[in-house]
Amino acid sequence: MPYWTKYPFALLIFAVSLHAEPLQKTFSDWQITCNNQNYCVARNFPGNNGLVMTVSRHAGSNDRPLLRIEYGNRYTGELSGAPLKENLLLDGQRLKPDLKHWDVEPHNLTTAHMISIDEFLAQVMDADNIQLLYRPDATISLHGLKAALLLMDDIQGRVNGMSAWIKRGSRVTSDVPPEPAAPEIIPPRRPPLPLTRDETTGLIDFGTWRVNTDECSLDPQRREVSVSPLSDEKALLLVSCEMGAYNVIDLAFEVTRTQPYVAKGITLTLPFVPTGRSEKQMELVNADYDPDKSELLTFSKDRGLGDCGVATRWQYNGREFVLAEYAQEQTCDAWHGSDDWPILWTSHTTGSQPAGNVEMTP
Repeated sequence: MPYWTKYPFALLIFAVSLHAEPLQKTFSDWQITCNNQNYCVARNFPGNNGLVMTVSRHAGSNDRPLLRIEYGNRYTGELSGAPLKENLLLDGQRLKPDLKHWDVEPHNLTTAHMISIDEFLAQVMDADNIQLLYRPDATISLHGLKAALLLMDDIQGRVNGMSAWIKRGSRVTSDVPPEPAAPEIIPPRRPPLPLTRDETTGLIDFGTWRVNTDECSLDPQRREVSVSPLSDEKALLLVSCEMGAYNVIDLAFEVTRTQPYVAKGITLTLPFVPTGRSEKQMELVNADYDPDKSELLTFSKDRGLGDCGVATRWQYNGREFVLAEYAQEQTCDAWHGSDDWPILWTSHTTGSQPAGNVEMTP
């Protein structure tokens, strides 16, 4: 009998893992993100010095671990210099990992080999930093790595087991809670009928002059109104309400496609409370709707560079918008764009092609 079903405490851990809230947390110089399937990824920051180490792992016995050390990214461009494998220092001394089971590129070292990952982590776990020989400011601080990996072990139910990275015990590697199933979303069977020219004109006029936007701070003359088919009977009306330097907040309405128009406000409600927030309701920031896929995208930038913020994808199921994917990067350090932000919520859409990760252009 597996440990996690035999003992009440382990059973509690298992129950929590099935309903675990996604999280994004920092420990000293490391950030860890775990999603609703208990897939976790940890990386050091800041990444704007050009050198970053990432450790990721899935829940369950099929854990598919991955460790990467990268020099340079989309913001820094291609960086010159000798290969990483010959020019890394560990606390000022040459770092010489066994790269037999690594994919070795000049500025990228990657391995999915469990024993190689274990050996490398044991080699660096208690050190202060990894440094690039020919660029001293390119440094991976190791302060917080152990705490981040311990949290990863705890969330995935590995503590005191042989698969744990930090508090290893005698439980066999396979004796861990399984990976929670992703929520399933059923989209409409077909795209809605396109709006006619008369429908579009009438709805935009309604959204411009008659829909209730009393709470909007944006001058009515500067508001933008867009309309899309939501179903054969209803349309989605987006009205720009507030505007910042690089974010526009919209109000969304479900409106009948024929007169007399009946409008109902749409609220996006998350299935969890994100890090740094106190409620599940979220605003529509830089919203974009694709009627062919019945998908609503939002993209909130914390700064103009677009290296941090929140990106979401919502699936309309014929009745309401359901969260399909939620990505968040709370560390603004010019490491990656929204297509690589850590995923906190993922789902499975049945009866359609996978939509993939949220990808927005900064």
